[in-house]
Amino acid sequence: EPREMAAMCLGLAHSLSRYRLKFSADKVDTMIVQAISLLDDLDKELNNYIMRCREWYGWHFPELGKIISDNLTYCKCLQKVGDRKNYASAKLSELLPEEVEAEVKAAAEISMGTEVSEEDICNILHLCTQVIEISEYRTQLYEYLQNRMMAIAPNVTVMVGELVGARLIAHADFSNAGSQNCFGYPL
Repeated sequence: EPREMAAMCLGLAHSLSRYRLKFSADKVDTMIVQAISLLDDLDKELNNYIMRCREWYGWHFPELGKIISDNLTYCKCLQKVGDRKNYASAKLSELLPEEVEAEVKAAAEISMGTEVSEEDICNILHLCTQVIEISEYRTQLYEYLQNRMMAIAPNVTVMVGELVGARLIAHADFSNAGSQNCFGYPL
């Protein structure tokens, strides 16, 4: 009997914990809430990393930031070339239009930036790699969210889009309403 009592106590403790945490294994909107929160976090981190990357490399080649406005392209160029001395011989045609490539190469020749150590370049390139990888993951996560929203709340998704719809789900308790939601219509 003491073993049975211990097992019953453990079962009760688990049940109470689940209730307190409002844990629901079948709560389908949990994944959407997690995905939209992670997207927001990734966006903040990406913005911080990109800002730091532009600021850091800007000491070496400040003109590049004015020429290349797209953050991902900027990081890919840095990753491909590294030190600004390498721009003259670099082939950037798969990243940049021909006229922009020529402008970058010309700016690299007369840049007002300071010299930086190889260690600095390595750290900047590592940061660029992080930006590119996080951007790729963010794209995958966004596609996942789009698919999940169309599966779970297609009407809301069509009406307001997947991001706004996911934020609505994150701020409302759709799971308690069954097949009805705060709009009074089926999802």
